[in-house]
Amino acid sequence: MKTLTASAISPVLLEETEPIVGQLPVGIFRKDAVGRFIFVNPLFCQRKATSADQILGRTASEIAASTASDANTLWRPEPCAHACRQHALIMQTGQQVEREEMCFVAEGQPRYRQVVESAVRGPDGAIVGSQGVLFDITRHRQADEWHASDMQINGHELLRALLDNFPDHIYFKDTESRFITCSAALAREFGMNAPEELVGKSDFDFFSDEHARQAFDDEQQIIRTGLPMIGCVERETWVDGRPDTWALTTKMPLCDSAGQIVGTFGITKNISDLKEAERQIAEAHKQLLEASHLAGKAEIATNVLHNVGNVLNSVNVSTTLILSLIRTSKMDGLVRAVQLMDQHTDDLGAFITSDARGKVLPGYLRQLAAVLVAEQQEAINELMALSKNVDHIKEIIAAQQVHAGKSSRLEMAQIGELLEDALRINAPALLRRQVVVNKEIAPMPALPLDKGRILQILVNLIGNAEQAMEEGEGSRGEPRLTLRVELRQNQDQNPRLIIHVTDNGVGIAPEALTQVFAHGFTTKKTGHGFGLHSAVIAAHEMGGTLTAHSDGLGTGATFTLEIPIRMNGDMP
Repeated sequence: MKTLTASAISPVLLEETEPIVGQLPVGIFRKDAVGRFIFVNPLFCQRKATSADQILGRTASEIAASTASDANTLWRPEPCAHACRQHALIMQTGQQVEREEMCFVAEGQPRYRQVVESAVRGPDGAIVGSQGVLFDITRHRQADEWHASDMQINGHELLRALLDNFPDHIYFKDTESRFITCSAALAREFGMNAPEELVGKSDFDFFSDEHARQAFDDEQQIIRTGLPMIGCVERETWVDGRPDTWALTTKMPLCDSAGQIVGTFGITKNISDLKEAERQIAEAHKQLLEASHLAGKAEIATNVLHNVGNVLNSVNVSTTLILSLIRTSKMDGLVRAVQLMDQHTDDLGAFITSDARGKVLPGYLRQLAAVLVAEQQEAINELMALSKNVDHIKEIIAAQQVHAGKSSRLEMAQIGELLEDALRINAPALLRRQVVVNKEIAPMPALPLDKGRILQILVNLIGNAEQAMEEGEGSRGEPRLTLRVELRQNQDQNPRLIIHVTDNGVGIAPEALTQVFAHGFTTKKTGHGFGLHSAVIAAHEMGGTLTAHSDGLGTGATFTLEIPIRMNGDMP
C-alpha cells in the first residue's frame, strides 16, 4: 500500500503498524494537521470505492471536488465539508468526534457508515493530526428500521387485540355521542357481528330513552368541560326487553393531537352479578326477620342472626374485595395509554420508536392485558364465593322456618332430625372452624317433643360450643364437638330424653360454673349473656333441666339437657 508521511508523524511507526491495521475488519485512516490523508488501510479504500492513490495527500473536500463529475462517487461535498470541519475542531480542542454518513451504492441501496475520529499527538503532546476508524453500520440501521416498523405495527395490533379480546366494554364516540369504534365485547352485547357495524349508531339505538338520554347528557358535559366521569354505577335499561343490567362506567374526553376535544371514550364493566348478590342478601335478611317474627322466638332469631352474621362476614369480605378490585383496577392504565396514543395519532409510529414513553407502550399494553384478565378472574372467583354464601344463608333460614310457629305444642318427631336442623343452622361457623362433629344417638322411636323449644336450646348450645372452641384454638388439638343422645327409662316416672353437647374448647372456670345461666353473664368479649339464660328457661318450661360441667379452663365443657317425655302429649 502507498502511504504519505509527514514530519510530525513517524514514518517508521506507520510502516510497522501497516501489516496489522491492513487486516483489521474496519476502515482506518490518518490525517496530518491540515486534514490531508496520510494513511488509509485497504478496507477504508474499499468502503469509499476509491484507490489509495486518489485519497492520500488530499483533504476530503479536495477529493470531493476531484470526483464531482463521477455520478457514483461516495465523496459528496456536504459530508466531506462536515468531515473537514470536525478535523479542524479536533486540531483546536483535541476532543473525539463521531459522525454518521449515508451513501448510495449499486441499485440505489443506502449504506450507513459511522466514523470515530480522535487527535494524534506528537512527542511533546501537541496535536499534529487526527486518526479514525470507519464502521459499516448498515445492517444495524436496517435492523433498527425494521424493528421500528414492527413496533409500529405491534402498537396498532396490541390495541386491536385489546379491543377484540378484553371482556369489558370499550368504546369511542364523536362529539354527537355516536360510536366511532368499540371493543368486540360491546358489539356482541348490542347484537352486532363486528364493531364496524356499530359505527354511526348511538345509545338511543339500544337503550331506553331514559338511560340513553342520561348517558348522552353525561358525555356532552365531558365534551363541554373536559372533566372525566369516573366509577359511576349505572342501571342500564334496554329497548329489546331484556332484563336491566348494572354497570360501572368511566368516561373520558377524547382529544386529537392538538389537544382539542373531539369526542369521548369510556370503559364499562358489567356488575349485574354483584348487584344481584346484594339483592339476594337483602332478600335473605328480610326473610330472616319475617321468619323470626313468625316464630315468635327471639332466642332462635338471635342465634340465626349470629350465624348469618358469620356468613355475612365472608360476604362482606368478598364484596369489599370486589369493590376494591374495581376501584383499584388497572383500567386507568389503559385509559392513560389510549390518551397517550390519541395525542400522537399523526405520528404514532415515530412516537413508539423514538420517544422514551412510546418505546415502552407496546410492552406496557401487553402486561396490562394480562393484569386485566387476572382482575376479571379474581372478580369471578369472589362472585362465586358470594353465591355460595348466599346459599348458606338460605339453608339457615330454611332450617329455622321448618319450626316457625310451632312453640308450646308437642309433636311426634325424631330427635336426630332436630339435631341435624340445629347443626345446619350452625353449619357456616362449624365449617369455618373445621369442627369435627361426632354424633352418638341411641336408637329410639319418634317422641312427643316441643320442637321449637328444643331447637332453640340445641342451636344455642352448639353455637356456644363452637365459640368456646374458637377461643381455645390450638390448646387441645383439632376442634371436636360430640352430640350424645339417649332415652333413659324409669320405672316410676316418665322416660327422660338426655342430650349431651360436649366440646374441647376453652373450658369454664369453677367460679363461673354457677353463673353461666345467669342473665347478662358472659365470658366472651362480644357476648350478651342472653343465649344460655334463654335456653335454661326453655328447658324449665318443658319441665326439664339444663346443666353445665367443666374440669376447668382448657379442659372443654359439657352441657346436658334432660327433658321428661310425656307419652300422653300433655304439656308440663
